[in-house]
Amino acid sequence: MDYIILATIGFIAALTPGPDIFYVIKQGLCNGKEIALRAVAGILTGNIIYLTLVGIGLGSIGKNPYFQLIVGILGGIYLIRIAYFSFKEKVKLNINKCEINKNVFKEALFLNLSNPKAMIFFAVIVTPFLSKNIMLSLLSLFIGIAIAFITAALISSKIKLEEKILNHINKLAGILFVFFGFKLFLVALKAYKLLQA
Repeated sequence: MDYIILATIGFIAALTPGPDIFYVIKQGLCNGKEIALRAVAGILTGNIIYLTLVGIGLGSIGKNPYFQLIVGILGGIYLIRIAYFSFKEKVKLNINKCEINKNVFKEALFLNLSNPKAMIFFAVIVTPFLSKNIMLSLLSLFIGIAIAFITAALISSKIKLEEKILNHINKLAGILFVFFGFKLFLVALKAYKLLQA
C-alpha cells in the first residue's frame, strides 16, 4: 500500500505546474506526440539521475536518527511552504511561441537537471518510507512520475489543456504536500524520542 501511495504522490507532484510539466505540455501542443515523448524521455533521464543519488545517500545515512530529525523538520517546513505556494499561485499557460527544436531530449534533460530542488524533494518524499525497501520506494515514485509525464504528453498532443484543470491539480498537490509535511514532522518526532531514550 505504501508503494501505491508513493506512486500516487509522484504522479500528482509531477503534474504540479512547473518548468518540466510546462515544457512537456508545450511540446505536445506545439509539435505533437512524438516530440512531447522525447521531452518526457529527457526529463525522466534527469529524474533517474536524481533518484539514484537520493537512493545512494539515503541507503547510507537514511536510518540515522539525527538525519531523520533534521530531514523531518526541514522537509516538513519545505513541503508546507510548497503547499502554500500551490494554493496561492494561479497557473498561466503561455504558449504563444511554437518553435521546432531538434534537441528536445537534451533541452528537457538540462531543464530537469538545472533544478536541484528536485533531489531535495525526492529525498523528503521518500524519508517517511525508510523502514521499507528504499530502492522499491524510489522505483514506485519514479513509476508515478513517468505515468504523469507520459499522460501529459499524450493528452496535450490531442487536446488543449486548460489553465483551470492545472489550477485544480495544483490545489490537489497542495493538499498532498500538507499531508506529507505533517508525516515528516512525525518522522522527526519519532527520531527525537529515539534520541532521548
